[in-house]
Amino acid sequence: MTTPTVPEFVPADLQRLGLSISDDMLNTIARYLDILLDTNLRMNLTAVKDPETAWRRLILDSLTLLPGLEMLEPGARVIDVGTGGGLPGMPLAIARPDLSFTLLDSTGKKITFLQSCIQSLGLKNVKAIQNRAETLGQEPDHRQQYDLATVRAVGKVAEIAEYCLPLVKVGGRMLAMKGKAAEAELQDAGDALAVLGAGDLALIDAYPDGFDSELILISIIKERPTPQEYPREPGTPHKTPL
Repeated sequence: MTTPTVPEFVPADLQRLGLSISDDMLNTIARYLDILLDTNLRMNLTAVKDPETAWRRLILDSLTLLPGLEMLEPGARVIDVGTGGGLPGMPLAIARPDLSFTLLDSTGKKITFLQSCIQSLGLKNVKAIQNRAETLGQEPDHRQQYDLATVRAVGKVAEIAEYCLPLVKVGGRMLAMKGKAAEAELQDAGDALAVLGAGDLALIDAYPDGFDSELILISIIKERPTPQEYPREPGTPHKTPL
C-alpha cells in the first residue's frame, strides 16, 4: 500500500471553512481514508470509491461538524450513531484528541474494521461498539451520558432523534448531517422532538457560498430528560416514527 497523501485542495478548503487542523492530524486522516477505501474493495463500507470524492464527501463533510464541537470541554463524551465505516466520528476524533469518542453501529463487520483501524492508527480517544441505538439508549452506562451525538444519513429527523436524544445529557446536543430536505423533515418532526426533550433547534449550511455542496447540519439542544419509554424497541423508530 502506498503512503497516503493529502490532496492539495484539502488545506485550501479547510482554510475557506475556517478550520485549523495540523499536518499530523491530516496525515492521520489520510491513513484512515486509505484503510477505509482499501477495505471497501472487499467490504461495503461506503458507496464512494474515488479518493478525491472521498476527501470531499467523506472527510471534509465530516469536518464541517467541528465548529459544533468547539464548546465541548476536554474529556467530553461524543457518540457517533450509525457510524458505518467511521463517519463522521473518525475524522472528528483525529481532529479533537482531547474528546472521548464512541463509534456505534449494529453491524459486527463494520465494528471489527473500526477496531482494527483504531489500533492501526494508535488512537487512544476512540472506541467502537456493536449495538443498536435503541438498546444502548436504555442502558444506564449510556443513557443520557453523552455531551454530543453525531449522526449521518441513517433516517429522517424524527427517527434519528429517537436514536440520539436518549443518549444525550440534558444540556447536550445532537448534530445531524442532512441534505436539502432537512427543513421539511425538521418541521415534520416537531411533535417527536417535543416528546424526546428537544429544545433550541438550528439549521446550519455546512459550507459557505462557492462550494458545490447542499449539506445542512441540524443542531438540536436537549432541554429536558427523555421519557423512559424512549427509545422504543429495536426497529420501531424506523417502522413507526413518532
